[in-house]
Amino acid sequence: MDEKIFELEKQQLQVVIDFLNTEINSITSLLHEHKDTLVEIRKEMWEEGMNVLDDTERNIEINQYLNMEAIETSKYKNKLENISKYQKMLKSPYFGRVDFQEDDEDIEKVYIGYHNLMDDDTYDVLVYDWRAPISSVFYNSDLGRTQYEAPCGVITGDISLKRQYIIQKAKLKYYFDTDVTITDSILQHTLGQNVSDKMRNIVETIQQEQNNIIRNKNNDLLIVQGVAGSGKTSIAMHRIAFLLYNQHGEGLSHNDIIIISPNSLFGDYISGILPELGEKNVISHTIEDLYRLEFKSRIPMDTKNKQLEIMLSSKNRNMLRCSIEFKGSNDFITILDRYLEELSEYGIEFEDILYEGNLIMEQDEMLAHFMDNQIGMSVGNRLNRIEIIILERIKPFEEIKQKQIVAQLITQGGYDYVEEEEAKRRIDEFRSQFIKKISKYTKINYIRIYTTLIKDFKQYSANIKLPNNIETILKKTKSRLNNGIVTYEDGSILLYMKLKLDAPKKYQMYKQVVIDEAQDYYPIHFKIFSSMFTNSDFTVLGDYAQTIEKDSTDNIYTDLINILSPKNPLRIDLTKSYRSSYEINQFIAKLRATGEVTLAFERRERAVEVLGTSTKEELYNLLISRVAEYKQQDFNKIAILCKDKSQVQLLKNDIGKKLRALYILRDDTILKDEVLVMPTYMVKGLEYDVVIVYDASEDNYNSVFDKQLLYIACSRALHRLDVLFLGKCTHFIE
Repeated sequence: MDEKIFELEKQQLQVVIDFLNTEINSITSLLHEHKDTLVEIRKEMWEEGMNVLDDTERNIEINQYLNMEAIETSKYKNKLENISKYQKMLKSPYFGRVDFQEDDEDIEKVYIGYHNLMDDDTYDVLVYDWRAPISSVFYNSDLGRTQYEAPCGVITGDISLKRQYIIQKAKLKYYFDTDVTITDSILQHTLGQNVSDKMRNIVETIQQEQNNIIRNKNNDLLIVQGVAGSGKTSIAMHRIAFLLYNQHGEGLSHNDIIIISPNSLFGDYISGILPELGEKNVISHTIEDLYRLEFKSRIPMDTKNKQLEIMLSSKNRNMLRCSIEFKGSNDFITILDRYLEELSEYGIEFEDILYEGNLIMEQDEMLAHFMDNQIGMSVGNRLNRIEIIILERIKPFEEIKQKQIVAQLITQGGYDYVEEEEAKRRIDEFRSQFIKKISKYTKINYIRIYTTLIKDFKQYSANIKLPNNIETILKKTKSRLNNGIVTYEDGSILLYMKLKLDAPKKYQMYKQVVIDEAQDYYPIHFKIFSSMFTNSDFTVLGDYAQTIEKDSTDNIYTDLINILSPKNPLRIDLTKSYRSSYEINQFIAKLRATGEVTLAFERRERAVEVLGTSTKEELYNLLISRVAEYKQQDFNKIAILCKDKSQVQLLKNDIGKKLRALYILRDDTILKDEVLVMPTYMVKGLEYDVVIVYDASEDNYNSVFDKQLLYIACSRALHRLDVLFLGKCTHFIE
């Protein structure tokens, strides 16, 4: 590191720091002015409004003041957001620099940071946002000739310098010059740090293959197949930030983007990234959340985690797996579509509608209204139309009945001249009962139509190869539904039915959908996404080596493309892992079912330790001592990973007082504690400084699905990995 250059860079940093402080002070003063203006506007609005007698004039006056207030409020919020960005930049205004000379222009020193910083007086850009078009050359280009895509077209030129900085607390620690992309030194420094409660951003260390995904704007379906530790989810979050920055002028906002998360733990884990990058959080939903949005609390559904728990503990795992796979398959979708198409065309069995003995609508007329579908209304909307007609027709009878009730109440006495109100209340109550009674014909009962499908299953499954145990599958499904139990697999089917028959429009607002852990979804889920998000582009992330309850291959992406029918799909494979140390990666390589994993670099740390005991007491003591040792070494996050929740509960009962930790037994727990004890299937997408796999014995881990669980567990570790077992170690590790 050249000392003269180091001094010059320190001087440049100070220039930027001084400018930031000046801007912060200036904006703070303006904030006080805006606040005073807002108070004055509200005061005048109240005083002027009270002095105007005419309602029309008062409304005009108030609307004028409301418009003024909205403008000042917007200015105030913008200034507040700028102060927040600038205050964050004070600690480290930028992390990179390229000296770029556009053809026939002078050399420009391009400093790159988290946000733009421009001198409004001179129009000089002191720092470029990492998402700006010119910043792409920092991530993608070597020294020499290069080009980048700008709004005005392709810009060509030469890079004569690429430099990276470590700036901490507004002090320059050191810099690196490089002739290629991000250096291993910076990357190792960053990835060697401990983790926190939230996913960290990777802006300073984005690699070229990651940057290509983040900045992709040409594909309506972008599939990222990446090994554990390749940064899939982090890339997706940075991609969202990039799109919000670059498509803001086209009207894209945080309200137009949705993330489909594997579970609520994961949703909380990623919630810090976008605010850190200067953007508002986007909504994150699980399949269970989408189900609740449609069915509210009327038909509760079991969670995916409960399904996994049952599978892991059941002696009939293969039968359960067969049922889940079949109900999520393309074949079952074909059966569903045949049934729903017939239902849409011919409707349900109607009956004459009577009100107090009066014929309101005959069965044939109801069917005629249902069949009248010249504008392509959904089944739900057609039934709703019938209900509106019926309720309109009963009004004369309600008026007669109300008069009769009033007369009766007057005769009885005791209502203190409020007979009309009491009669109206009773009519409303009768109407509610009537609506409930006719809902059999005017509302879709999804449990009923699902059980009808099961009853008539053979009618709709012609020429489809069915599982050998199909009768058992249908019998158990019908029994559960009759008892009001909706499993995760059946809930997905009910959700698909509702989307097909009700065709809700509220999801059409989304323009970008990010689907994480795609390998855990079945074709039925891709059909759900296709039916919901009809106006969206998709970014889909997955790793078919990280499935638990099913075999998963490249076919998941074939199904995805066939179902979503994109105009211009693209698949990118990420085979480099950045998460774990060299020793941990070597250890987990034998657990990965498919594909080779390439290390981005060799970060050497301690070897993986596989330790066994002969008694449970010894195993408990070993676990407690290992946790104490790692806490003394100042690791931030230690995860003890069990096979399932029952094992977590056992540890809590037996050693909860000795081992202080957060024992994860609920799906919506916030992961704040230093030491966590949780089931392995809940840690997908998460990472920890230390992972201790609890009781990896042959009794506990012996099937191919258990091997996948072990791979998921071990691949969460950054710095330390311990595998503890009681008795005989699983043969997958020996």
